[in-house]
Order: sequence, then C-alpha cells, then structure tokens
Amino acid sequence: MQNAKKPIPTQLKLLAGNPGKRPLNTNEPQPETGIGPCPEWFLPEAEQEWNRIVPELERLGMLTKIDIAILEAHCVCYAEMVVTAKSHKPVKAALIGQLRILAAELGLSPSSRSRISVPNPNNDDPTEEFFS
Repeated sequence: MQNAKKPIPTQLKLLAGNPGKRPLNTNEPQPETGIGPCPEWFLPEAEQEWNRIVPELERLGMLTKIDIAILEAHCVCYAEMVVTAKSHKPVKAALIGQLRILAAELGLSPSSRSRISVPNPNNDDPTEEFFS
C-alpha cells in the first residue's frame, strides 16, 4: 500500500497561487518568523551553507523559528557531504538521499522551487496579481 501524498503547507500553497483552488487551512499554526544566528557548534562547511541559504529563505518568508531543526540537519548533511568529497572518499547514497529530502523540505531543489510562486513586491497593480 502506498503512502498518501503529504499535505502542502498553506504558506507554500499561497506562494504557488493555490493551483488546486481547494479551500486553504485557515487554522494552520503560524509560527514566529526569524531563525537567529548560526549555531556555534557547526563545522565551517555547515556554517557556510547556513550563511548561503538563510538570508534568501528569510527574504522569501519561508523560515520560522520551528524550522531550525530541519535547517540544521540540512546544513550538517551538506557539511558531511563536502568534507567526505574533499577527502576523496565516496559519498554514501543514503547521505545524498537525505540531503535531497531536506533540501526539498526547505524549497532548495529546482523541482520544489518550481512549485512556489513569489509575488513581485514592485507590482502595484492588483489586477496583474489576480490574472497571473
């Protein structure tokens, strides 16, 4: 028996323009935004990944305080992959798979990003947003 498709968060549905036109969950929790500084215990490679992705994800409004664990896990997996590759050892497929899953959860993969549409902040015409 196949697993049911996991629900898409309301914020992502809104960013995508609610393509299915189904009713949105108005009771979905709205966690506080803002992640804070990079954890001090990170390897340099994990810190580099954190500094690369957090500003952009925050700019898009896609990170909240409760996302910290998945964000940390992504950065740690990324760092492990980089350290392994730099030491000329084979990177395990399980690590790559985990990194792909975490990246998709954060909207970092091309396919997960293609399902998100961010409104243009410079567009003052409300009819343009309606017809897009």
